[in-house]
Amino acid sequence: MTGQTEQRAAYPWPFFAAIAATLFLFLGFQALFSTLPLYVIAMGGSPADNGLATWVFALAALLARPLAGMLSDRCGHKPVLVVGAILFGGGPLLYGLAHPVFPFVLPVSGGMAWLLGARAVHGVGMALFSTAYQAFIADLVPPERCGEGLGLANAASMVTMVVAPLFGEWLARGFGFGVLFLALGGVGGLGVLVTLVLPGRRGGRGSADPQALPAWENLGRALREPGVRAGALGMALLGVPFGAFIVFLPLLGAARGLSGTGWVFAAYALAASLTQPAAGRIADRWGAGRTAWVGLALAGLAMAGLAAAGGQWALIGVAVLFGVGYGAARAGLDVSVQGGLESSLRASGAAIQYTAHDLLIGLGSWGLGWWAGVAGYGAMYGMVSGITLLGLAGGLTTGRFLYRRAPRRPA
Repeated sequence: MTGQTEQRAAYPWPFFAAIAATLFLFLGFQALFSTLPLYVIAMGGSPADNGLATWVFALAALLARPLAGMLSDRCGHKPVLVVGAILFGGGPLLYGLAHPVFPFVLPVSGGMAWLLGARAVHGVGMALFSTAYQAFIADLVPPERCGEGLGLANAASMVTMVVAPLFGEWLARGFGFGVLFLALGGVGGLGVLVTLVLPGRRGGRGSADPQALPAWENLGRALREPGVRAGALGMALLGVPFGAFIVFLPLLGAARGLSGTGWVFAAYALAASLTQPAAGRIADRWGAGRTAWVGLALAGLAMAGLAAAGGQWALIGVAVLFGVGYGAARAGLDVSVQGGLESSLRASGAAIQYTAHDLLIGLGSWGLGWWAGVAGYGAMYGMVSGITLLGLAGGLTTGRFLYRRAPRRPA
């Protein structure tokens, strides 16, 4: 009975409500992983156009994250969560206007330009919601269970990928892109409704008044923390293989004659969602840096596996390896950033961390799309493996990933 009481005290109801909102919002987002590249091709686009669409999404998220962190720290997490949920959850509805897929609705002129604009709006929504979400969760979990709590909460955005790409493929193949975008918009609407019931939170235990500081001072204070700098560096490096995986995997499957990649995404997501909570507990005890660099090494090896894998089962096996690596790296890096920050800096720390991630996803996807068109997807994934492993070696050599444990936040 005592253990059950402690568990309830550690994770109150807003913790689980925020997770529920994340499940709905990311289900609508991740169903596009296996379908949006095919939508771009159906519109007459190329692999480079697909990479550009991802780059625009990531660039918009990158530009919005510092503002999201500043607003969340200064004005409270809930307003940023709600606005982000509206844009993030409603984004799929905008995609359908770029091409004649909605019955009785004329598409706008300049389909590809409209699609890129819709991707930008969607990226802003994702940045607002996910940045405030990270800080909202960190406010709720006790310091000694920071990794475990963040691991559980962030696994919600991965567990949906077990079914989301398959769900998206089923809708697109069976009913068309119009039904796909309408259904995903409806799922996003459920996420908005759940977000509305979350309590407002202003500041945190032991934190200074963030409104007493200049607008950008929180970002500067957070960036001076060594754990935040290490987390940002690691997330930037992790963004390269993650972007290559989610953006180009459907095209790799099509090039190698596979019927679809929904099961490959599902295998990755299941492995990542199971790994992240366990890796968070390991990071609390073994060290955030060690957990992160082991995960990064596995992610780099998985990219080499994608370069060589040719069959469905081989891709599934490599996806599991990548899921384990990504989940472990994310858990370690999240603890590195959030473990030592006071409440008034948490959203700013998350903004810095995920800005670095978005930057490398976007730049990497654009450049890798060009390289895939020149040399093929096998060579592209081989390059990604080399970049990840060489970057990890450089980080270890300079001591950037060698923090023994995350510093404790003030209680």
